[in-house]
Amino acid sequence: MASQLTVKNSIEINAPVSKVWEVLIAPKYIRQWDELPQDFEDFYLEKGRIIEWTGASRLIVTDCEPYELLRLSLYVLKWELPPSSYNIAYTYSLGENENASVLTIEVGDFSILPDGENYFEKAAEFAEKALQKIKNLSENRL
Repeated sequence: MASQLTVKNSIEINAPVSKVWEVLIAPKYIRQWDELPQDFEDFYLEKGRIIEWTGASRLIVTDCEPYELLRLSLYVLKWELPPSSYNIAYTYSLGENENASVLTIEVGDFSILPDGENYFEKAAEFAEKALQKIKNLSENRL
């Protein structure tokens, strides 16, 4: 079996957890740190919400614990097996550390995929950029 290909990265944010959470679930902020389909309406992310890029991929919010945890399961239509065969997700965990919030992004595990290393590398780049953008948005929101 291939070794685990999961990206995990954290950042300290000088803003309350409530502000960081808003940046994670509100489409007007998500569009500033990640892509959303053009036809995705301005509905906050909540358990069961589906974000679909028609003919390409979809994310389903599988866990949503306000101010603590947001998990979106990923499925790419070109993958060989049905969605239930994969356990690949974007997981955002929030915590507090003294006077700051701590956001951790975990993406993967891509080891089940033949080209998992490529997905892993792209996810690592995404996590680094997204964390910085989420930090900036959270700290600069009024």
